[in-house]
Amino acid sequence: MRTSPRALPRLLGGLLITSALVACSSATPTQETDSSTSVAAPTTIETTTSAAEDTTTTTEVATTTTLAVVDIEERINAVIDEFLAATMTPGVTVSILQPSGNGDVEAINIARGLREARGSEAVSTSDYFRWGSITKTMTSVVMLQLVEEGLVDLDASVSTYLGSGWAAGYELDGVDYGDAITIRQILQHTDGFAEFAFDLGFYALASVRLDTPFEPEEIIAWAVERGPQYEPGTDYEYNTVGHIVAGLVIEEVTGNPAHVELRNRLFDPAEVTEVYLAPQESPPNETVSGYVRGELKTALDFVPGFAVFTTEATVGAFYNISVIPQEVLRSAGWTGGGIEAQAEDLARVFRSEFTSALSDEMLNEFVTPSEFSNYGLGITVGEVNGIETYSHGGGVPGFRSHAAYLPELDLTIAVSANLIPIAPDIETLAIDIAEVIIDNL
Repeated sequence: MRTSPRALPRLLGGLLITSALVACSSATPTQETDSSTSVAAPTTIETTTSAAEDTTTTTEVATTTTLAVVDIEERINAVIDEFLAATMTPGVTVSILQPSGNGDVEAINIARGLREARGSEAVSTSDYFRWGSITKTMTSVVMLQLVEEGLVDLDASVSTYLGSGWAAGYELDGVDYGDAITIRQILQHTDGFAEFAFDLGFYALASVRLDTPFEPEEIIAWAVERGPQYEPGTDYEYNTVGHIVAGLVIEEVTGNPAHVELRNRLFDPAEVTEVYLAPQESPPNETVSGYVRGELKTALDFVPGFAVFTTEATVGAFYNISVIPQEVLRSAGWTGGGIEAQAEDLARVFRSEFTSALSDEMLNEFVTPSEFSNYGLGITVGEVNGIETYSHGGGVPGFRSHAAYLPELDLTIAVSANLIPIAPDIETLAIDIAEVIIDNL
């Protein structure tokens, strides 16, 4: 059943459920507590070598000091330490995939810091984090596979698959654009949809139903009532709604739930098991605790529904989102931001999007930006030290993440922190790690 929440003013610069936002950096984690006590950061480093797609044995070493295995790992640890210290992030998980020769892929996994801001339990490389909008890359790849199979046409209207009137009332200046939106537009954020993650009215709506999951149709109905931010196809504005629409298209043309299609088409071929699309799937263990601060914490402190948890959730300057019911937080993003995963498995899926999941033709579609941005059909195109990168950020309450693939080096980096917002943003950490590796070549 669709609902039509009343649109309210946007919250300044920091509300976000599934889109990329702010914040990232360095450090030997000085933990933020009421007594401002500094806590030495536990480290877990894991090195895994796999032949192409096959994961073999894993060796895990845990210590309470930086582990000097080789110079490159020392330098990466130093970068992570700087990030944690600068951002006051409780914990971070990192996975790096790089060629090891003979077609093998080596994984270096590092977990640094704490699972809880006031706790003593170290973050582990086997912990689950929420990866937010990195989910969009997976949804886009599955859509492009369906294009390759002739089940979807990129330039056909969404109405072709969801039926005429699926977005009736999506009006701007008296023109209803609902049946004009195309598949290409929902994947490249030129559909005109507003971002619910930046809208205070949406948070107010969510706060009174924290234990009731959102259905995709409810999110879409919210965006339809808000109306286009511009005429679809004439501009770019990042949003999550388009990729939720894509999830419904996937289900319609395949006859299967979206999480089943992602698992069959991406997760299983990449031979990973610890990646889950919420809310239909859940990891065997809960994710680490996630925290918000700044304007987002202020909003949660005063928005009805969230505010009743403020006393329990407050940890110094942080709000611990893990103490509130999780149904709304886990369901709102869905195919636009619902992935929960261990870092290495997330990295392996991300790498497969560029190395095995798509034909050359569809890969070209994936990474070709629109005329309005550097964003393709679910991926951002950029560079680090002159080397081309394909990347995507992710942000949900409590977590900020980034994944990048450098095709020239066959290098994949996935990082996630259990705090948002953070400044400088977590993309900076991914770039710093990439630069360490590039300098070592």
